[in-house]
Amino acid sequence: MKRLTCAALAVMCGLSLAACGKSSNVSTQSAGATSANAESAGGGTVLVKAGTVFHGKLQQELNSKTSTDGQTFQLDETDTLFHKDAALHGAVIDGHLEGVTAAGLAKKPAMTIVFDDIKMPDGTTAPINVKLVSLGAFDAKSHKMRTIGLMVGGAIAGHAAAKAAGKKHGGLMGAVGGYALSQEMKTDIDVKPGTTLEVKFLTDATTQATPAATTSP
Repeated sequence: MKRLTCAALAVMCGLSLAACGKSSNVSTQSAGATSANAESAGGGTVLVKAGTVFHGKLQQELNSKTSTDGQTFQLDETDTLFHKDAALHGAVIDGHLEGVTAAGLAKKPAMTIVFDDIKMPDGTTAPINVKLVSLGAFDAKSHKMRTIGLMVGGAIAGHAAAKAAGKKHGGLMGAVGGYALSQEMKTDIDVKPGTTLEVKFLTDATTQATPAATTSP
């Protein structure tokens, strides 16, 4: 059994750190990208300048297993420790999800994060065009312990089967099989409420321009 344990540990050291299922298919969009540019050209009020970095706390859990297309979310700047722009203190970014796909056997989780608009502390809103800087928060979580458990379980089963057949190396081959199975079992994206996310404004966030008053002839 000692040899079995050593073989399993050797495979774990050599392979389990190589890939633990963290990758996922996450993309971002800004629903206000086109309209934001149009309003900027149309003379609306600029609420947030291009290049501004916004830190907001996520108010709703985003999970590729339990979330659905159309689910809304908010990033609230009020409770974060990052207040580099006093004008943004208390501002909220609204968004929603599209293309939510749960993880499965040999299937990576996926979701598209759509940023819609920003609401300033005085209630003024504007469409936004932003980039999610902290994309790593949406990586599928590591499943190292599950990998190790499947490898050890496979090693034990392989050792027992090989011993019954009068063969060697069953434990090692069983551990390899357990590792391969673990890599096919993908893990869901799960971003908890309270997570601080960072976004950067790619263009000015501009309110809708007020139509010019017309005068009677």
